[in-house]
Amino acid sequence: MEQPYGFRVRGIYATAISKILIDYGFKPGDISEKLSKRLNTESEGPVDVTVKNSDDNKSLLVIIGVPGAVEEAFKAISSVVKTSLYRGPLPLYMVFRARVSSQDMGGCYVETPLGVHGYLKDRTCYKGEDLVATIIGYRGDGTPLIDRGIYIVGRYMILLDKPVEKISEHIRDPDVILELRGISDMILKQGLGVSWRSSASRASLKELLEELDALKRTLTEVSTKASSAASIEPLYVGEKIAFIHLSPEDMGELDRVRSLVTPTAPMHHVIKAFSDSPDTADLLDSIAASGAPPNSILNGLRRHLVERLSSGAEILIIHNRPFEKPRILGKGRLKTYLNLEDGLWLGVVRSITGSGVYDGLGIQKEKDDRALTIIGENSWLTIHAYYRYNSELKGVYININTKPAVIYDGMIKISYLDLELDASIVHSELKIVDQERFERLCGGNETGACGRARRELERVKNLYSDLWSILSRSGEYVTSGRDEESMDVFNERFRELVSIIRPTG
Repeated sequence: MEQPYGFRVRGIYATAISKILIDYGFKPGDISEKLSKRLNTESEGPVDVTVKNSDDNKSLLVIIGVPGAVEEAFKAISSVVKTSLYRGPLPLYMVFRARVSSQDMGGCYVETPLGVHGYLKDRTCYKGEDLVATIIGYRGDGTPLIDRGIYIVGRYMILLDKPVEKISEHIRDPDVILELRGISDMILKQGLGVSWRSSASRASLKELLEELDALKRTLTEVSTKASSAASIEPLYVGEKIAFIHLSPEDMGELDRVRSLVTPTAPMHHVIKAFSDSPDTADLLDSIAASGAPPNSILNGLRRHLVERLSSGAEILIIHNRPFEKPRILGKGRLKTYLNLEDGLWLGVVRSITGSGVYDGLGIQKEKDDRALTIIGENSWLTIHAYYRYNSELKGVYININTKPAVIYDGMIKISYLDLELDASIVHSELKIVDQERFERLCGGNETGACGRARRELERVKNLYSDLWSILSRSGEYVTSGRDEESMDVFNERFRELVSIIRPTG
């Protein structure tokens, strides 16, 4: 890194990410008193990059700021978390002239300099319209989000060529808000708009006005260029943004990093990310601080979990699709489990509700269908077998995902990161699902989670026939009662299934 960029970190990974960035050569530009004491450092200057977890998905890291700083921070963090998924760095507040290529009920799709279409949420747009636009964000599927007009980015504010005002929710001091609104009135009277950033609360009036003058000059320059620019020619880039969707395994790696500066119990970040009782992590940290060995804490958590694995226990499966808000597959009931040296294996039965077809199978959902899900703590495969009310196997969906985390916080929860590469079995025939989406996500990457997903798919091609055979003979035990004889047979089938799915390395 040629120069020491300044950083700010917010959210549940703040300590671990700060440690990584400081070790890499970054300087804290805005650091809390608690973090300052932990890391024995102080705020030293401006903020060039901010790293935080997403508000609606605590397993998703967002890195945003000055282009060079974002690239270096992304490089530093991704060198530590190696089984996660990555997107970016991507340009943010990129201004360009565009043409609308198509429209739907909610807005229009617009050509962008990135080689993909962006989405403009505006019902007044129309096909063929020529406009000046700015990329203001990205959807979970990677689609750029577009707004009309020009956004020019500063340290304290974003200046717009249309009269709107926004003040960061992190600015709460009424005196500061009053001062900013006074400047906003002046800006709005000029036909311009402003979005105040949280850093504006720490700037002097002189600094704010100097930046405003500089941004106005840039806005004029970009506006002049836009009047004669070719379509989809980039005219300005204010920032960059990158995303890292953390796997549960990499949350464990961040536990290790955090433990270098403050007592940290195993599963600290997993509990913070997925539990409805995140304060449990702080309690366990206090136990670690009292001298309890990490293995003892981990064994205690495991014992507490296993004691709740009674037949019929309620199970919640949290399905994390890359860069999207987590989706709950639905509550199920534990049918059986194995507690092996390499972790727990759970057999969970769910009643299917709703209508439509099963994704990836193309088979109609029917009343009284049942699903058997087989999931293991150390497995990169999750199996979903779907049965009719008469115990006939309708189809099998094989999800390739990172190794899941299993926690108990009043309910047993299982969470994993989907790797967008799956397979289905219908009538004994295997079909690969979502390969195009996987290639868009991973490209030619053969390392980390992407490389492991490719290897798991090759395993599936060898085991699917045996998997179908066993599952097709297990339907009556999935849909029937729980008498002792039936359970004995089902448990034996479950052991067979686990022996097939269990990782080989």
